[in-house]
Amino acid sequence: MFRHLPAAALLSPLLFCTFPAFAEPEKEEPAVEGQEIVVLGTRRTGADPTLSSGPVTERMSQSSRSIERDLLVAAGTYRLSDALELVSGVSNQNNRGGMLDNFAIRGFLGTPDGGAEYYVDGFLANRGMGPPRDPSTVERIELLKGPAGALFGDVDPGGRVNIVSKTPGFTPSASAVLSYGSFNTRRVELDANLPISRTFAGRIVVAGEDSDGWRDHVTLSRRTVAPSLTWRPSDAFRLTYVGEITRFDAPFDRGVPALNGDANALPRNRFYGEPNDGVTRFRNERHQLTALANLGDSWSLNAGIAWRTGSLKGFSSDQSRLVGGTTLWRQRRSRDFVVDDLSARIELSGQAGAHRLSFGAKGYVLDYAERWMRRNPTAAAPYAIDIFNPVYGGTPPVLLPFTNNHEKRWSGTLYAQDMWDVSDRLTLTGGVRLDAYRQRIHNNNTGATGRAVDQPVNFRAGARYKLDERFALHANWGESFLLNSGTDRFGQGFAPERGKGYELGVTGAWAGIDVAVTWFDIRKQGILTNDPTDPNFLAPVGNLRSRGIEADASIRLAPHWQIVANYAWTHARTDDASFATDRVLDVPEHAGTLFVLGRFQDAEGRGLSLSAGASYMGDRAGAIDGSGLVLPDYVKAKAAVEYAFSPALGLRLEADNLFDARYAQSSYSPVWIFPGAPRTVRASLRIAL
Repeated sequence: MFRHLPAAALLSPLLFCTFPAFAEPEKEEPAVEGQEIVVLGTRRTGADPTLSSGPVTERMSQSSRSIERDLLVAAGTYRLSDALELVSGVSNQNNRGGMLDNFAIRGFLGTPDGGAEYYVDGFLANRGMGPPRDPSTVERIELLKGPAGALFGDVDPGGRVNIVSKTPGFTPSASAVLSYGSFNTRRVELDANLPISRTFAGRIVVAGEDSDGWRDHVTLSRRTVAPSLTWRPSDAFRLTYVGEITRFDAPFDRGVPALNGDANALPRNRFYGEPNDGVTRFRNERHQLTALANLGDSWSLNAGIAWRTGSLKGFSSDQSRLVGGTTLWRQRRSRDFVVDDLSARIELSGQAGAHRLSFGAKGYVLDYAERWMRRNPTAAAPYAIDIFNPVYGGTPPVLLPFTNNHEKRWSGTLYAQDMWDVSDRLTLTGGVRLDAYRQRIHNNNTGATGRAVDQPVNFRAGARYKLDERFALHANWGESFLLNSGTDRFGQGFAPERGKGYELGVTGAWAGIDVAVTWFDIRKQGILTNDPTDPNFLAPVGNLRSRGIEADASIRLAPHWQIVANYAWTHARTDDASFATDRVLDVPEHAGTLFVLGRFQDAEGRGLSLSAGASYMGDRAGAIDGSGLVLPDYVKAKAAVEYAFSPALGLRLEADNLFDARYAQSSYSPVWIFPGAPRTVRASLRIAL
């Protein structure tokens, strides 16, 4: 495995050798007293304002949560979906053949092909497309709920995810994690932090993973190299560079078809693609530079620029139609996607009496090419496979041109907001945002070009009232706007997604206990989903309304125990007559999680840690065509035990899906159902140098 790691991994031991023997990792810091956003876990380092959510977001989005590094490790979060189970209102969506992280927040999903949009270090990280996130680079994950739950001027009534990367500190440290688990899964993580001077520090994170996979013929290979640099010449200025280079290689895997309406009828490990198609290769590279300058008198300037490139290329044989109850026709496809995304922002913020004001500008230029070829099956050439006895190696059909689009976007945004402390108890906020955009999609097959130009203005407003030192009420309202990519089955582009929504909630805080209960009601139009007439294309939902109740609780039973619990009731429905059902794909009405962590270390950091949790996911619509497919509800449990022999050495044993539950994780259509993984056991050795 190690010979396949990028060259940077081979250099990491050289960095380790530069540290003195007595070097220790930076000390953990408790959550800041009076901090507005609820921290799940222990925050080890202070938040970098250029990468994390701002004070207005944290104050006004009371149902938001920040999941810290120690809790991410304790909960065994190897995919983004594992981490998001710790916060209410999130459900898994179609994973595009295993090639993306995709989820819905409060019933609202991203596009089935591109996935839900999320941020990394304050910049949108998967515009067009982005590979599955590797956990090694993550310091914390912020799930920011509601109209105020967005970053740097963006507003969405559902919420946003922001992943904060590990960045340099000024205490030398180094660590390695070596793991081996079920399905011959081998993984290594190396993390080295080096202060170069009193004002300059560097860090590099390297990870590699190889697995035979729990699905037949579906292997996995991923590599990540993430260098970062910080320059702090004074307390008034900070400059941070974050880079990330990712390789993700796996066969494109559409899962299994339903049989007689049963999503779990066929063996979950059975692969219905074609091994000879080889792997689909995902490449992603990100470089980001952010700066924070304190201007005095509580005013500061926050600015940044990010450049991201990526490509996805490969062949697949995707399920198309189940004929005669046993024969699965397949569609041959090739994909060649390329993205180039350049973003920049600047924000001036500060205090003026009782007002905290922010004025910002941001923009991006997107260059996105989607080149698909495919060949549909026919009775004369079904390119078929038997669902009970698959035989591989059939002659693939010759591919024909399908989609060949080149999209360019130019977008610029101006925004202003004010958070007004009317009194010690009452805080009001308001914001206005102007988005000027130009979008061009050129169809290289037909020569047709679609254009869209507009300058929409959106608003938001919110209020927070402290009843006393324990309880507070909050209310937020906001409008949203999002450009859509791609074309429909007629080759036409899509109108932007627009939405309006509000939330009302109450929070309670006692020593070691944080509780939030929120009611929300959101309406959107123009959301893309798979076309019920032809699922090979996308189509916009006329209107989608989601309303529900979310409850989140974090309890610390000092000094050893922490409990994280959540529950969500989500009633998401569409009113589009062209869809056979009004239910929203993969969104359950009921879902919840309970996770318990116990730590029993002595003053020297030696001792035992135990954790266990269970997640419930209610039944969900598995298709929006006339099949009426429903994915049944399920409960999935996990547990782990870890022993620290010293602060520098620890051993961890963990099991996910502890009771080997059989379940469907997500679905796109009756023939594209992605099953949940079976029981998975891992052992990890953690070494701090």
